[in-house]
Amino acid sequence: MMKAVQFNGKSLNSIERALRVPQHHEVLLRVQACGVCGTDVKILKGESEASPPVILGHEFCGIAEKTGERVTSVKPGDTISVDPNIHCRHCRFCRKGKINLCENLTALGVNIDGGFATHCYVPESQCYHIPPDLPPEQAALMEPLSCALYGFQKACINPGDAVVIMGGGIIGILMLKLARLSPALMVLLVEPDENRRNYGMSLGANAAFNPHDPRLQEKIHALTQGGADCVIECVGNIQAVKTAYSLLSRGGHLILFGVTHPEQSFSLYPYELFKNDIRISGSFLNPGTFQPAIDLVQSKKITLDDIEIKTFPLTEIEHAIGNQTERKSLKTVVTMNP
Repeated sequence: MMKAVQFNGKSLNSIERALRVPQHHEVLLRVQACGVCGTDVKILKGESEASPPVILGHEFCGIAEKTGERVTSVKPGDTISVDPNIHCRHCRFCRKGKINLCENLTALGVNIDGGFATHCYVPESQCYHIPPDLPPEQAALMEPLSCALYGFQKACINPGDAVVIMGGGIIGILMLKLARLSPALMVLLVEPDENRRNYGMSLGANAAFNPHDPRLQEKIHALTQGGADCVIECVGNIQAVKTAYSLLSRGGHLILFGVTHPEQSFSLYPYELFKNDIRISGSFLNPGTFQPAIDLVQSKKITLDDIEIKTFPLTEIEHAIGNQTERKSLKTVVTMNP
């Protein structure tokens, strides 16, 4: 039997379900850990779409227990991290290589049963091998790291650039770690929480600022001699986007990673974009970056053991959701099968 927490469209309910034999290309994964994402919180608030009834949780890892008869790359006992985003391979975007824009995109933990369960059936194509000695609560971070890595790749940081990261949550911290691997001359963090600002400084930020400082723009423009070459927005509210835009230099690049409410907007003057040669780019999902994210961790180029992770058992998932919602720790992870 498997135990899980299922989203019925309004709330979470504990369920039990008999295990079945995995189909041809499926892997039966014994889930070890599953991260609580801001997307999970938004689904529960009705601010993001899902396909209920469905088991949520898309940031997860585990151990392969059984495999379908046609599975060739995974065997029982393998330690696996899961890329939840499944593209169809056939639509016009998939055929252009833009798999994150797949017209038939589905996701484990959103449209298909995911990781808030003791077991999960995962397509072989979504399974990635991870080091068996990587703690499960860190292995559950491969999905957010892969998404951060795609956004960072889009930033195209050049030698000598000044980079501003808006937000010191888990994504902002991962961006900061990636930025310290880049040729950026200066990496600045903008975050309202003093403890997170201090943490960012300990990771190598050159300076950290409170977004509510009335002289924020003045200070950053002075420090960067005219503004940032790149600002990576990792907060997901419209005020943060406005602030991020105000911190750009001429020729600057704004990366929109945070997920704002779909009905929020703000005004821009196209002439400003033209005259200042400003670029604004979105960053959606993690096309082609899951394995590189694992490689960065395996090679210890990116370390995760210094990230504050609060764990909860599956039976306390409501507390885990609350912990994530209230920003009581940098990352919240639900652990299964101790």
